[in-house]
Formats: sequence, C-alpha cells, structure tokens
Amino acid sequence: MAGFVCDIVTPRALLVSEEVEIVVVPGAEGEMGFLKGHASLVSVLADGEAHVKSAEDGETKRYALQGGYVEVTGDKVIILADRALLSSDIDVEAVRQQLASIESKLADLSDEEARKTTLPADKAWCDAQLKVAAA
Repeated sequence: MAGFVCDIVTPRALLVSEEVEIVVVPGAEGEMGFLKGHASLVSVLADGEAHVKSAEDGETKRYALQGGYVEVTGDKVIILADRALLSSDIDVEAVRQQLASIESKLADLSDEEARKTTLPADKAWCDAQLKVAAA
C-alpha cells in the first residue's frame, strides 16, 4: 500500500517530511487519526503526543507537540506545531530541571502576573515532553 506525505513543521524548522501509513495527533476534542485519502480538514491541535508510522519500514515514531494546527488533504498531512520534538530527543533530566525552575518562578507570581509571561506555556511544554517520554 502506497502511503501519503506527513510534514511536521515548527516556526524554527521542518522537522519531518516523509511517506507514512498513518498519523495520529492530539486534537482539541481528542485524538484524530489519518490514513491516505482522508477527507480534507483543518483542526486545532492540543498539547500531547503524535504518532507517525513510516510507510518505508513500518516504524512508529512519537513526537511531543505543543499547540498549532493540523491540515489534511487526501494525500498529505501537515502538522504546524508551535513546538515539536521527537520522543528520543527528549532529555528528561533537563526538562525536569527546567520545569522545577518554571514552577519556582510561577510560585512567586500572582495569576495575573503569570498570564503576562510565557511561563504557563513553557510549563505546559515541559509537561507534554515528560508525558511523551514516560510513554
């Protein structure tokens, strides 16, 4: 069975562009899976884990995602994520240290002050990475 193309793109780089069999992403309303020929759609992504099964070798790669959108056409899935990282590239100890630092800073701020910073988004990114690394 011929696959379809999956691109994972962040503001910094094109992370993945390969032929795949299936893509599963975390949607705002729950997980969504896509096969070749899926109806076209654009949807909001939630923070979480994406699964991408390669058409070449059948290997499933896992990615931590934060925010963004997914666009699907019959022969292509484009994941436009705010942040994305291959699960094997997650440095769990470094993420834990970063999370501890963020939580310490948040503890010193009021909710209103915290909303004016990137700290809540940074904490959510750390949480997403740790969840994917633990799976």
